[in-house]
Amino acid sequence: MNIQPEYNYNNSIAMRGKWWKKLEDKIIQKAVDAAPMHTAKDSAKKIDRRNNFDNWVSKPHINRGVMGATALLTQPAIDYYNHRVDENTRKVARNRTIAKIVAGTAVGMFVVRGPIYTAVENMTNIKGKSKFSKLLLPKGSLTDIAGNEKFLKNYRSALAMALALAAMCVTNFVLDAPLTILITNWLNQKGKEAKKDGKVSA
Repeated sequence: MNIQPEYNYNNSIAMRGKWWKKLEDKIIQKAVDAAPMHTAKDSAKKIDRRNNFDNWVSKPHINRGVMGATALLTQPAIDYYNHRVDENTRKVARNRTIAKIVAGTAVGMFVVRGPIYTAVENMTNIKGKSKFSKLLLPKGSLTDIAGNEKFLKNYRSALAMALALAAMCVTNFVLDAPLTILITNWLNQKGKEAKKDGKVSA
């Protein structure tokens, strides 16, 4: 296995570049040549498991859930441990961040991306019998798509994502913003009540 095709090198910098680039290429090639050949074999069950996981995680609403969970584990802590502001500001910022993540993830998964992906799936069903089952399939490509599940999966995900982005231009203002304010106020109120009861230390 060669990284670099064989060239007739000369000492002209204009032809090849710096001398250490040639040396670096030779060292890398020697290391690759010295590495033992290895072929990995996986069982059909393992391959199916990986494919199923890939199909699951690539769905827009699942993808949004993963991003929301990751954000919830990291961003509130960053806000809370920002010591450039006073404690009360830190707590309010943390609560607002939690509220944004929860509201955005919930609306994104259950109101926008999930239903849109289901609708796209139903409208790109090659074997469907209803008049809407092939409505969103590309024209003149039924034969190509029928034999290419990966293309169909990617097409559904891309189309659902595009439609979800258009829908989010509305839901961000109609649902996300009010829900964020409600959750933030609720968390702030809970924090005040807990502090009053002596459950939160300064």
